Amino acid sequence: MGASESWLRKDVLGWSLYDFANTIYSMNIVSLYLKRYIVEDLGYDDRWYDIPYAVSMIFAAALLPALGAMSDHSTRKKIFLFLFTVTCCIAVGLMAFIPPSVFVLTILLFIIANFSYEAGQPFYNALLYSVADGAQARFISGVGVAFGYVGSVVGMVLVLPFVSGELMGWNVDFLDGSGKTGAFFPTAVLFMVFSIPLFLWVRERPVTKTKKSSLKDAYREIWFSLKATKRYPGVLRFLISDYFFEDAVTTVILNIGLYCSIVLSLSDSDITTFLIISTLSAVLGSFIIGKISVYWSLKRLLNLIVASWIVVLILFVLTNSMTVVWILGSVVGVLLGGLWTTSRPLLAELVPKDELGRFFGLFSLSGRAAAIVGPLLWTTVVYLFHAERTWGKFVISLLHIDSADYEKLPYKMGVLSLVCMMMVGLFIFRRVPDTKGEMRE
Repeated sequence: MGASESWLRKDVLGWSLYDFANTIYSMNIVSLYLKRYIVEDLGYDDRWYDIPYAVSMIFAAALLPALGAMSDHSTRKKIFLFLFTVTCCIAVGLMAFIPPSVFVLTILLFIIANFSYEAGQPFYNALLYSVADGAQARFISGVGVAFGYVGSVVGMVLVLPFVSGELMGWNVDFLDGSGKTGAFFPTAVLFMVFSIPLFLWVRERPVTKTKKSSLKDAYREIWFSLKATKRYPGVLRFLISDYFFEDAVTTVILNIGLYCSIVLSLSDSDITTFLIISTLSAVLGSFIIGKISVYWSLKRLLNLIVASWIVVLILFVLTNSMTVVWILGSVVGVLLGGLWTTSRPLLAELVPKDELGRFFGLFSLSGRAAAIVGPLLWTTVVYLFHAERTWGKFVISLLHIDSADYEKLPYKMGVLSLVCMMMVGLFIFRRVPDTKGEMRE
């Protein structure tokens, strides 16, 4: 069966629909509505969102590698994924009914929800190889990423009537005067409903060796695997380089709206259109690059994708043409889909197939650490290059920047700092070995 037909199988659709489901949560809760509810509606400072988010990511970074290693020793990936999914959905659903007077409870539920969402990722990633093998898994990985981007758009559209407070004439506000909280409960329901096909249709492949493993044993195994990475050439280099890639890309995602507003002077409606175009481009990019990856060297493809990221980010800083900006928005989407489409199967082809859970746990650890450190680095750069501070004054005098552009300078420097991250990652990545589309035994 060819790549183009294999994604229509029930198990592949079930696996891909989970990507569709969990991005409904990440778009509506993490990116769109919760922080705006905290800052705009309740009047709290940004740190009331950023610190709980960081706490959830710290817990995830600490526990995910061990949980992934534990999953390698038994057929438990679906069980772990189910428990984390249900926990996330329940926590998000309950957030809809928490009144502002006990806002701290909303924060606690968010920490639980986001940790659970993140904790499910290594188990979901490892299940890719229960529905596909070898080079075929490259294409299916692209299908999953594409489904995820579609889910982010569909999720926004489906919860919009609840946010507006009207659905076919019915008042659907869960909290008086706060439409943003109307997104919480339907997001939880949509996440759960669209994840069900994976649990029904995907049959987890049995592992070669099974044994009981405690959390302590799992951490010991991870430590031994890190010490013994010479047995799997390129794995440690890949994880380190991917950290820099993820650091830059995660920070772009978190700040693209602000950059569009302050530097590009786009209106709210234009920013929304810009993000939709980028998301739809990511869907297209996931499919196209997933298809190309079946025939191309994954290393060469990922090199090209990261180099393109560097060029695009530099152009964002330099261009004054809105036509170029809109074109770059589409290119960013394609590159975003391509980066995540190629990285999962490349890691899988560098490690033995019976240790996927462990190494996908380390892979998730790299991504979670990037989600903590990247935004902090961005904030530091933006702070240092404000016009009234030493570094800002130095760059302004050096480049003879017009006073009208003073406000834009810190954010342009923030983007250039992400270019530096990408370049460091690409330098480390150059010595990662190429793969041939086959997994290690």
